[in-house]
Amino acid sequence: MSCLGLVFAASGCRTWSGGQVYTPKWKPAWKKAELEAKYRVGLPGEGWRVHREEGSQVAWYSDDHKAIVQVRSQCQEHGDSDLQSFTDHLRIDTTEWKVIEERFVRLEDRDALRSTVRAELDGGGPVSMELIVLKKDGCLFDLSLISLPSGYEGALPAFERVVAGFEFPIGRQARQGDA
Repeated sequence: MSCLGLVFAASGCRTWSGGQVYTPKWKPAWKKAELEAKYRVGLPGEGWRVHREEGSQVAWYSDDHKAIVQVRSQCQEHGDSDLQSFTDHLRIDTTEWKVIEERFVRLEDRDALRSTVRAELDGGGPVSMELIVLKKDGCLFDLSLISLPSGYEGALPAFERVVAGFEFPIGRQARQGDA
């Protein structure tokens, strides 16, 4: 569905405008909803611009670092795999995948799997990735940094700021001005 025009704005556009709160698109009760979570993230900082692409929820891109930081949620039909398996699903579109480091961290009072990965994108060359996968309250989240190897170290602080601000559920504490 296109998000052109004010008439259609209430009928299906996501309400994320680059701020700290992502609110899933609204669907009428008679349509099957794509269950996404409402969540809060930190902002990456100066030099990062909002990145909009079909299928993305929250994403920023840095020209300086040739990197993207993104956060996604899925609250249905993700199965009950372990965090390693969910991380492995992020391999799509890669021809090589080498885990440099893998460790469990605490995020939102849950165990999350954090992985540092070097990969080859299918037709896109080498990339460095920092991936965090978390399951909480029936939802699966993946927070990721994907960059050219030369921009990875410089982009990592922005990713850390986004992760540090991650909050789910946010309930009533989210202000409308954050969306």
